[in-house]
Amino acid sequence: MSDNDLLAPSDHTITLPDGSTQTYHLRSLRSTTTSEKEADVDIANWTKFCASVFSYKPNPPPPSYFARHFYNDPQRDADLVRVLIHCPTNNDEEREHGEIVSSVRIFRRTLTAGSSGVVEAGGIGEVCTSPNHQRRGLSKILLKDALRIMSESSSSMTCSLLHANPEFRPVYSKVGGYQSLRSEWTVVPIQLNPLTNAKSGDNNEWCIRQANFPEDANQLHKLHMAYSENRLVTIQRSLQYWKEYVGAELGGALWVLTKPKPDSVDGEKKDEIVAWISIRPRGAGRFQLREFGVDKTMTSQNDKSILTSWAMERLLGVALDQAGGINNDGATSLVLPTFVLTEMKKEETASGIDMSFLDLGNAKEENDDGWMYVNFNDAKPNVLELTTREIDPRPHLIWPTDSF
Repeated sequence: MSDNDLLAPSDHTITLPDGSTQTYHLRSLRSTTTSEKEADVDIANWTKFCASVFSYKPNPPPPSYFARHFYNDPQRDADLVRVLIHCPTNNDEEREHGEIVSSVRIFRRTLTAGSSGVVEAGGIGEVCTSPNHQRRGLSKILLKDALRIMSESSSSMTCSLLHANPEFRPVYSKVGGYQSLRSEWTVVPIQLNPLTNAKSGDNNEWCIRQANFPEDANQLHKLHMAYSENRLVTIQRSLQYWKEYVGAELGGALWVLTKPKPDSVDGEKKDEIVAWISIRPRGAGRFQLREFGVDKTMTSQNDKSILTSWAMERLLGVALDQAGGINNDGATSLVLPTFVLTEMKKEETASGIDMSFLDLGNAKEENDDGWMYVNFNDAKPNVLELTTREIDPRPHLIWPTDSF
C-alpha cells in the first residue's frame, strides 16, 4: 500500500447507546503542499482544539504551546497529525471545515541504540478527544490508524513510543500492543545553604550564563551526544533540532557552566561549555531535572576532570534561584535520573568530594513506568530488549525536554 493510500481520508459511523448514529471524517491536517494559508488555518484550529481539551489542568497549555511544538519541530509533518471531524449532516463541507473533535499526532524521532545503531521511531502524542464526544471509541480509531501508518509506510519507522498515565496504559497495551518500559528516577531533598554559597562561583576560571541559541547549539549538540546518546536509549538530537526545537523550548531556562578560551584572532572572548542544566517545577518545592550533562573530558586549572557533582552544585543553585527555589521556605527536592545520582555517588566515594547539597540519606526511588513501546520489525533493534538484556543493558531515559 502506498503512503498516499495510508493517509487517505475515511468516514466512520458510530452507533450510540440510544441507537442513533454519528459520522466522523478521519483525515490529516492540510499541508503547505495544498495551500499555505489553508494549512495555517487548519493547524491553528487544531491547536485551539488541543488547548480546549486540556483546559481542565491546573496550568492549562495555551494554543501557542501546541503551535510551538509543531512549528519548531524540524521533522514536523501535517500529514501525520490525524484528526476526526464531526459530520452531523454528513456533507463534504463538514468534512473539509467541520469541528475537530479528536486528535493524534505522530512524531518522527530517532532513538540511540549503542552498537546496534539507531532506531527510527514514531512517537504518539497530542492524544485528545472533546468531552462531548468521549466514550465513543474515537481515540481507538485514531490510534489504530496511526499504528497502520507507522508500520506500513515507507518512512522506515520500526517501533512506536508514547508516554501514558497509569489509567491509560492498559488501553494502549490492549489496542496497540504497547509494553511499559521503566526509566529510573530518584527524588532527593536539597540542602539550600550549600547551593547559595556555590552559585556565586569559585574563581574567575568559571562562568555561569544562560545558553545562547543558535550560537551554543553546536557545542551542546556534541556534548549531549557524548553524555547521553552514546550510553543511553534516548532521543537522538540533530544540530537542527538543537537550534530550532531545544532553543525554543528551553529559551532562557537553560544554564551553561563555561570555561574561558584564549583570545580569538579578532580579540573577542570565547568560552567552552563544561556542563549545562535546566529544571522545571513539579509542585510546591519540587523540581525535576529537565536537561543536564557534563563534558567529562574537560579539565580544570588543577588538571582534574570536571566532576558531575561539582558542576551540578553550581548550576543547580543558579537554576533554582531563577525558578524561585532558593527562596522557598518549605522543603525543596530534586527529581533526577538515577544514573546521574549514581555517577555522583561514585565520585564521592573515589574523591571524597563534599555532596552536602543533597540529602542522600533520604533519597527515594521514583521510577517512571509511563514510557511504552511496540516493535514493528523484528529484524531491527528492539528497545525493550536493549534495556532488559542480561549483558550490557542500556538505561532508558527520555529527557523531559524531548517529551511529547
